[in-house]
Amino acid sequence: MTSDFIPHRIPLPLYKSAIIWYAAQYRKLRNIVYWSTEPDRLLTFVKKIADEGDVPGILAACDKYCVEKEWIMHLGGEKGKIFCEIIRDCQPRLCLELGTYCGFSAILLASLLPDDGKVYTVEFDENYAKAAKALVKYAKLDHKITILCGDAGEVIPTLRDRYSLDKFDFVFIDHHKPLYCRDLKLLVSNDHLRKGSVVVADDLRWPGAPDYDEYVQKSKDFKSTFFDTKTVFLDILDVMGKSVFTGGDPS
Repeated sequence: MTSDFIPHRIPLPLYKSAIIWYAAQYRKLRNIVYWSTEPDRLLTFVKKIADEGDVPGILAACDKYCVEKEWIMHLGGEKGKIFCEIIRDCQPRLCLELGTYCGFSAILLASLLPDDGKVYTVEFDENYAKAAKALVKYAKLDHKITILCGDAGEVIPTLRDRYSLDKFDFVFIDHHKPLYCRDLKLLVSNDHLRKGSVVVADDLRWPGAPDYDEYVQKSKDFKSTFFDTKTVFLDILDVMGKSVFTGGDPS
């Protein structure tokens, strides 16, 4: 373990916290009034303005919805650009995502992979998983994206025996923040990372994942780089982390 550690999580100013609270309450109210979830409403919006199978158009429609309609957990704007640059740089084929939500990031990731590239994405919430499957199908990427419903902590130990998945080239972590560190350690202990595998984690500044942040900075198994970003719609400064698995090799 190394001794250097620079924490990225910073509490939000009170007025920003108030804005987020009101946005969350507004979303709950819309869920009740429209008897739907935000991924369901996103799908309806996308189908109105983007053609089936038009992946760039579908991604652009998602961006438009998030900016103009309502706040959703969305990998767009500055975050999306950084994410795409990382993918183009590491050129993965077999990818794992923890946290599917509406399916946007899985579609974005799959669109950057070669024809034989695959994305396996794990979502705990059954309703989110169902909505994400519909969006993935509309994008005609269900041959490249497989959605696994369940707790990542229970799914990860089954990946090899149940799904014949060995080592991942790329992992994107964007689910429940307190589980980031637990699930990364599970991937390591289950030997799902090869030397050079890239792990990207979002939201390290807000809401923050301090135990994960400290682990990837101090562990001899990872070499990490961090990018300043900003969330779409809420205009909150954030940090995205890129950690390359070294397998304990200091070089």
